[in-house]
Amino acid sequence: MTPSARITEELRRRIESGELAPGDRLPSTRQITREWGVAMATATKVLTALRQAGLADAVPGVGTVVRARTNEEQELPPPGRQLPDPPQKRRRPTDAPLTRDRIVAAAIAIADADGMAELSMRRVAADLGVATMALYRYVPSKEDLVVLMLDAVFGDVDLIPDPEPTGWRSRLEEVARIQWDIYRKHRWMAGVLSFSRPQLVPRGMVHTEYAMATLKDSGLDPGQLLHAAVCLFNHVRSVALVYDEELRNQQDTGMDADEWMKGQDPYYLEVMATGRFPMMTALQALPDVDFSTESMFEWGLQRYLDGLQELIKN
Repeated sequence: MTPSARITEELRRRIESGELAPGDRLPSTRQITREWGVAMATATKVLTALRQAGLADAVPGVGTVVRARTNEEQELPPPGRQLPDPPQKRRRPTDAPLTRDRIVAAAIAIADADGMAELSMRRVAADLGVATMALYRYVPSKEDLVVLMLDAVFGDVDLIPDPEPTGWRSRLEEVARIQWDIYRKHRWMAGVLSFSRPQLVPRGMVHTEYAMATLKDSGLDPGQLLHAAVCLFNHVRSVALVYDEELRNQQDTGMDADEWMKGQDPYYLEVMATGRFPMMTALQALPDVDFSTESMFEWGLQRYLDGLQELIKN
């Protein structure tokens, strides 16, 4: 069997088993090349074969989706069995019309509760009680949905407190703490927000603009202003990733960080006994050292601002 035929059969199996439901997006050619390690031409053959077999349709601006069956295509039950009751028409849980804002709010609720791994257009549609394809009239793709989610979350907080702090250091501290609170409330954000290829999130860009404007009279040049703002926010995001990782580990193991560390004591003591780590061994003789995601955030924030203060002073 050729690679294209093998992949086609696998996707056919997923469709016929219901793993991929009508309206669900099939993997793109790029996703097929990554998942199965084949050439782009092979991936194109796969999607073409599925369309020719009547299993998929190309939807402009969306991609290739599983074709919905017509009434004539519904499978009949075996002879002698009663026909099942016709499926009930899916109803929306409320009479509110479907809007982009409702879609984004539902997606945020899913990500907050279950993480990004559980977020899909199909899941959002199910929670809203609508067909998956209905979402694409408002949001072109899951990637676009994620950007809208980020923008909505950033827009849900007041950036400038009343009264506004005085001095650039107090203002940067305040905006960093605002972001820290956002990340702890919406743990999925740290994993999807990119600093190397930043998404166009206008209400998130307001934070960068505010931080740069706060430092505009400091004597830093435009490049330094940008680095000062982005590096500050990247510190917050980096610790937020650790925060999310720790909470997921607690959920998976049922142990907090201290309980887990106690379970590592035998091996830890064996390693320390080699004498190769005198600085870390010295910590054992000290009272309990506060080392947590909260302390990492606070210590890193203050040291970053200390360094920025020296740069501005000089």
